[in-house]
Amino acid sequence: MNSLTLKNSIFHGKCWCPKANEELVLQTLHNLSKKQPHIAGGQIQETMRPEHVSPPTYFKSNQFTNIFQEIVNTYGIPRYREINPTVFTIITFPFLFGVMFGDIAHGFLVFILGLYLMFWKQGLMKSDSIFKQLVPGRHLIVLMGFFSFYCGLMYNDFLYLSLDLFGSCYQVNTDVSPVEIMKKDGECVYPIGLDPVWVISNQDINFTNSYKMKLAVILGVIHMSFGIFLKALNTIHEQKPMDFFFEFIPQIIFMIFTFGYMIILIFLKWGIDWQPDLFMAPSIINIMIDIPLKMGTTENRPIWGDLIGIEQEEFQKAIICILIVF
Repeated sequence: MNSLTLKNSIFHGKCWCPKANEELVLQTLHNLSKKQPHIAGGQIQETMRPEHVSPPTYFKSNQFTNIFQEIVNTYGIPRYREINPTVFTIITFPFLFGVMFGDIAHGFLVFILGLYLMFWKQGLMKSDSIFKQLVPGRHLIVLMGFFSFYCGLMYNDFLYLSLDLFGSCYQVNTDVSPVEIMKKDGECVYPIGLDPVWVISNQDINFTNSYKMKLAVILGVIHMSFGIFLKALNTIHEQKPMDFFFEFIPQIIFMIFTFGYMIILIFLKWGIDWQPDLFMAPSIINIMIDIPLKMGTTENRPIWGDLIGIEQEEFQKAIICILIVF
């Protein structure tokens, strides 16, 4: 009532109403006049939208999408007619959680908890259980548990223990000290995840940390690039060519020639057998640091191009010029 204006014994007010809910509002006003005859019935009249006023954002949600919409809203509510990132967050959020929390045992427990919240929802809502507060996020918990279990299987991590599910591609000789690990004859590739022999290797921590860090960088860059492309679609829909050419284009070029180039180097380095000169394997971090500090020159063995490294250095010098321009 405080938002209405009294004019000739009639209260006037302005509000935003979704087109789909117009009949529902009219029916509610009609039912109000029936229940309380002394109150005059209300009417709705569509008016022109005020200039320079953006309508509020309204998204239809259900029991499944509501928790994801709340997560997006905590970072910022999309503007009217913008692409709603909630649709993509349904997969990206629990998947990235699984990448960080990859463990077969823990992921399975979280998955079971989510199933319990889903199938016993009615009983939990009527009880005073501590799990009652988790019921609205039951679908999110199920997905987080599933992806955590999946990523734990990829890491071969079960409470920091490796599972010997498919044997090993290496032979272990425990009769000598330190333990001798030798690759079996033939082209042996472990079917799923990491070979369990890594858990007894002296390089276990270095290898797994490096692998997970590079994997996190690859997924993070893909995620950020996807967000930049969504921004481009918003500028096209809103017909803002200035934002498209002077925001999206520089942002995506900077992303491609910095982090995108780093991802390419990661895959190229993974595809090279550096044995027996393992110490010649260059550090990707040092390469990226040397691009601005040493004008693209590299001291170690190049990852691609000629053996001297001229092609790689020339390309990295070109990257510097491109970044300065944009």
